Amino acid sequence: MNPALVLMCSPHAGGVSDTLAKSFAAGLDDAGSPASCIALREHLVLPCTGCGACARPPHACVLAGKDDAERLFARFAEAPLVVLASPIFFYALPAGFKAWIDRGQRFWAAFADRPVSNTFPAASPDKPVLALLAAGRPHGEELFSGALRTLRWFLPLLGGRLVDSRCFRGLDSVEDVEKRPGDLSTLREWGCAWGRELAAMQAPSGTQSP
Repeated sequence: MNPALVLMCSPHAGGVSDTLAKSFAAGLDDAGSPASCIALREHLVLPCTGCGACARPPHACVLAGKDDAERLFARFAEAPLVVLASPIFFYALPAGFKAWIDRGQRFWAAFADRPVSNTFPAASPDKPVLALLAAGRPHGEELFSGALRTLRWFLPLLGGRLVDSRCFRGLDSVEDVEKRPGDLSTLREWGCAWGRELAAMQAPSGTQSP
């Protein structure tokens, strides 16, 4: 089975959300299920221009092959588990991450073009997706609501389902994270639990994972 995908969506290398993501990935590794950690910022993703070309069959994006968006969609499709780690900027996801989400318009266009399109999503999504969101702001009732809603609408088009999330407030720097070691240990334990589940999925039929 392919490794879990941990997609680090911050434009800032080594920042808060990267630190959280790596702690979760360490937990996966503890359980014998290493993750593939990919930094979105290291990949070129051109923004959707709203040209409408994907609205027509075969619902292909005119930017395909000019950047890395399609390769990232392929990595998403291959992974048995996807973890999306991102900071929150102005109550929303950062520009680079949102650009990749917007490039998923072709999946929506293909779904909307189905003869019967009164159900959403097109197929029952079964790929588990987790979200790790971090914000510097310590308060705000709706601080993570917009980002989570965006993910809940985007992910089913890729066959994914947001099954759980961890949202952290008041983390403006890595130093803030280091002052809260309990957060990192909890994430590592969470990663380990998911790692054991993935290991069980990979175990040969009739056997149990350790």
